[in-house]
Amino acid sequence: KILPCGAAMMRTVSSWGLFKHLQFTKEELSADPEDNTNNNGSFPRWVSPSRSTTALTILSPQFLEEVKSGTDSQKISSSIPAKEQQQSATIRSLWQRPSTRKHLIVYWAYSFVVIAVDETFPLYCISKVSGLGVEEKIIGNLLSATGAFYIFIQFFLVTGLVKRYGFYRAMKIGALGSVPLVCLIPLSLFTNNRGAATPDGTITWRTLTLLSFLYAIIRAFSSVTFSTITMTNNRTVPAHQRASLNGLSMLGGSFVKAAGPTFGGLLFSTSVVLLSPPWGSVMVWVTLAGLGMVVFVQTLRLPEHDESTTLEESNN
Repeated sequence: KILPCGAAMMRTVSSWGLFKHLQFTKEELSADPEDNTNNNGSFPRWVSPSRSTTALTILSPQFLEEVKSGTDSQKISSSIPAKEQQQSATIRSLWQRPSTRKHLIVYWAYSFVVIAVDETFPLYCISKVSGLGVEEKIIGNLLSATGAFYIFIQFFLVTGLVKRYGFYRAMKIGALGSVPLVCLIPLSLFTNNRGAATPDGTITWRTLTLLSFLYAIIRAFSSVTFSTITMTNNRTVPAHQRASLNGLSMLGGSFVKAAGPTFGGLLFSTSVVLLSPPWGSVMVWVTLAGLGMVVFVQTLRLPEHDESTTLEESNN
């Protein structure tokens, strides 16, 4: 059985059932006394395996000439700008790229706001002073219903938006349709008017439907923003620097995701104490929605990047 393997060909032996790709250096090929055989360039060259190998490798004469002349290595080295070959990716060099820096700031700021919303939502649900005052079991039911809506929305939303509008426009739509919508969460205080027959610590079906659907939309659009900002951020650097960039992105993201719950908890507790119910919780959600709008404005100012733009910045 013949399997293509780039410029080389590989043949498996049916009696052995295994194959191994033989690797040769330029020195080994040049020292081979049989490299100038009478194959007149029209037949493949057979290389005999050692006792420990379980395959035969077929190399074409053209591939041997390319390896000896260094054509492949020259093509690879010429595709990378000289400045990028001399300088390895560091935190300082990545931060000095204006486009990369702006993308990282947007990613970190959005992560901070989203984790603050996730921390504040259970506090709002369980608060009896300025929230819904429901029990833990009801919060679990609420989040389960949110997950059901989320799966349905997410299936059609992410790929559909990116396919139709592209990365950057989908990112802006996701930023606008996620965190800013938390200003509608206080509407649940009006829909949760329980009658005399409804016990305390529960919520009405209207409130359950409203919060589940609204929170699912927020989470679905936030997934769009996270996925698109990650992909566009990788476009701001050459391919061989993306591992370092993702490491820096995760490092900063860890710090802001640790600070987000602290900010959310302090914001909710302070607002509830300073403002009379239910205006304390209203103030919390309006503040978080305002921060979401700030991040949305920052996405509007992001420079759009593609491979050609990255190459121009690398050469400069």
